[in-house]
Formats: sequence, C-alpha cells, structure tokens
Amino acid sequence: MMDKHTDDTSWINYRPEDVEVHRQSENREWTPFFWAILKFMCLFYHRVVVPRKRVCFSCSVDRFRKRSRAGVVERPERYDAELDPLLVAHEYQDAGNESRPWDVESRGEISPLVARDSCPACDALWWNRDGVTKRYTEREIGVGRWNHRGSGALSSLLLLGALTIIAYDIVNFMKELWGQPDLILKLMRKLTLYIVLLVYPLLSLCSKLRSLLTSRTPSFQWASALNARYLVKQAQVLDIGNKGLPQKMFFCFCMATPLLTAVYRFLIFTVISGCGFQVTTILTSIVGIIFNQAFGLYLYLFHLLRVSFQRQFNLLTLYLRDHEGEEMRCGGAFFSTIVDFHCFKGLVNLSIFVMFPAFVFAISSNLTYQYMLANSPCITGNPLNMNISHHSLRLAWSEIILSLGSYLVAIGGIQVDYVFNNFVTNLLHLRSSEHRIFWDTLIKDINHVTQDSYFYLVTIIFSFISIFLTFNFSSQDVTDLVVCNTTSIVCV
Repeated sequence: MMDKHTDDTSWINYRPEDVEVHRQSENREWTPFFWAILKFMCLFYHRVVVPRKRVCFSCSVDRFRKRSRAGVVERPERYDAELDPLLVAHEYQDAGNESRPWDVESRGEISPLVARDSCPACDALWWNRDGVTKRYTEREIGVGRWNHRGSGALSSLLLLGALTIIAYDIVNFMKELWGQPDLILKLMRKLTLYIVLLVYPLLSLCSKLRSLLTSRTPSFQWASALNARYLVKQAQVLDIGNKGLPQKMFFCFCMATPLLTAVYRFLIFTVISGCGFQVTTILTSIVGIIFNQAFGLYLYLFHLLRVSFQRQFNLLTLYLRDHEGEEMRCGGAFFSTIVDFHCFKGLVNLSIFVMFPAFVFAISSNLTYQYMLANSPCITGNPLNMNISHHSLRLAWSEIILSLGSYLVAIGGIQVDYVFNNFVTNLLHLRSSEHRIFWDTLIKDINHVTQDSYFYLVTIIFSFISIFLTFNFSSQDVTDLVVCNTTSIVCV
C-alpha cells in the first residue's frame, strides 16, 4: 500500500474551499503538433473547444431540474440529451444563457466566490498532470489559430470527400471482380485494404453526426471519443504544453511508415514494373499517402488516449485513497472518469470488430497468393513478372505487419480493458475495513464497464471463414498483377 504522506501526492489534500490560483508554472501553448493532428484528421467541429466552464453530471442534473420546474425545457428530446453524461460533458458545456463563473480572458484564475462554492467533481474536470485544478482558455493553449470559423463544415466535407473516393474505388473494382470465382483472391486482397482505410473517416463522420443530432443518436456514445473537446480534456493530464506529445518516437513511426510504404508502392508501379511515370500513378500514390497517414495518426490517438487514462486513473486512485469514505466528494470525479473511459473503450472495440477480421482475411489471402505463385506459368516463366510479384507480396506483408504492430503498440495489447482492470485492482488493494462499504459501493458501480464483448466470437468466426476460403482457392487467376496497364498493384 502506498504511503499516505508521500510528498509527490501532497496536491491531493487540496480542498475546493481552499483552492487558490495555482501558478507554479504559467499555462503554455500546447505543441502545434497536437493541433495539427486534430486539423489533419478533421476532428474540429465545435466553434468552442474549451468551454468557459465544465459541469459534472450531478450539477447538470440539478440545473436541468430547476429549468424544468421553471418551464424552460419545452422539447421532450432535451430530457434525453441533458441526462446523457457524455452529451453533458462534451456537447452542452457552453450553453449561452447560463451564468459564467469565471471569465474566459482571466488566464485561468479562480475567483474566490467560485473557489468557495465550486463542486469537487466539477473541479476534477480541470485536473492537470499533478491533479491540481488548473483552468485554461483557448488562447492560452493556442487552439484559436487552428479551429477557425468554418472548421466544422470543412472537416465534415473533407470526410465526406474521403468516403466518396473510397466508395468510388470500391465500386470500380467490384464491377471488375464481382461474380467471378477465379478472382475471389484478388477481391479479398483489395477489400481488406479498403476496409482498414475506411474505418477512420467513417467513424469520424459518425462523431460529427453525434454532435449534430445529439440525443437522436443514443447508440453513438462511443463517437464522443472522436470529439475535439473530449480529446483536449484527456490531453490536459499529459502536460502537452511543457512536455509535448507523449511517446514522440511512436508518433514519428506512425508518420514515417505510411510514407515509406507509399514510396515503395510507387517504385513498384513505375521503376520495378517498367511502366514508367504516369499522372494516374502519381495521383494514386498521393491519395494513398493521405489515407495511410490518417490511419497511422488514428492509431496514435489511441495511444495518446490510453496513456492519458492511465495517468488519470493514477490520479483518481490517489484522490480516492486520501478521501475514502467521502462519497459525495469522490462520486462525481469517479463517475465522470469511468464514463469517459467507457466511451474510449467502445471506440476501440468497434475499431477492432472491423479491423481485426480484415487483418485475418489479409493474412489468409496473402499466404494463399504466395503459394499460388509457384503454380502460375505466367509468373514463373518470366523473371520480370516474378520480380514484380515478389515485390508486391513484400509490400502487402509490410503493410499488414506495420499496421497490426502499430495497433498493438498503441493499445498496449489486443484490447484496452487491462487499463481499467489495473485501476480496479489498485482499488481492491486500497480497500480498508473501516470504509469497506465505501469501496464496495464504488467497485460494484463500475462492473458494467468490464462487461465481456463479442470480440473473440467475431474473431473466431472470421478466422474459420478465412481458413475455409483458403482451402477453396484451388484455381485463382493471379496474372493481372503484372500487367502494366492495370492498377491492381496499387491495391494489394
């Protein structure tokens, strides 16, 4: 058990009524790399990313009850919207008619009135990396230059354009390959790549719909994890202003690998195949770089969120330890953290459901293709064709290994449940006999977060399908991969 008097946890003894302006270091602008990631990935939607104040769910319910009694709430759907913790946290935190407890231009100072009357759970929504309530403004962290007027519309249009490009390519090769038994292998190799590239723009667009339709999308709670407000709130515990992005080496890896694979693909298209430089080849390579970079940064966001929750759970563990037994004080901070993590977990699980079967199909189809090369007279009888086919296989395997490896590093495993399980284990170790009811209540309330998913069932089903298809690829045409006037090599 950790020492209760450790110096580096002295911050946790702060109480809201004693909060003063915490100025051990001035707020610094966050690294522009963080904002560039959000901009490139079209994550900006709300005009205000950092709200004037953050209100916990309990305080929001109290305010909603008062407005309902006063007859302010007229539309029935507002009941669903304002009683959804994620909507409260990331969609309705900047309501225009409510009083402002602190000025947006005050550089983060907490007025004596707010400090005295503030809710502990609301204060916890502003924790920095040391667990100190540290408010900040958009000007201080430097988001204003990146989230300009029209950013939300521009992001939505770019995502729609990306989905249109992918849909156009899918329709084109489906016309060519659909319904031909000897072309199933090529169809699978193409589909696996496009499915993986389709994941991020589709889920990000769902996040925009979540912000637009709010209570009309109750099954899209996971989409809040791709909300810029959500990401900024989670990133505040990482001290990005002073330390920059976490795991800079992994960030560089996520940026470099898509570029290297795109260059390799371009060389296969032009130099190795002897087809020469063509306008379509160059444009296809550029588009491929953009989509692959977006997927790499999507995995880096997984890593950033995972690290932030590990830090936040550590802060929450210390907070609960020093205030055990104070249910009213601990409940709000505990609840908001659990809800945010459940949102992140939902996004990860949904991505796994789509990507992991695609990886299984990709591995199966590439293994089958590799063994079938030896039985193709067109390939084995021509050294150039054999060279092109071998390079295309190396490219396909490198993309599979790098993508799957990046995902495992980003999450720290196959699923992200272990982060939460470690937190629960720490709570079990901290549980004391004097406050056993307090600890048992907390642990009981979070059992729904650890519910089993259908991930393993889906994985097993698709694995068996892949094996079945592999054994039935007895006669497949692989010769078009070496024809100069085709784009098949781009899609392996």
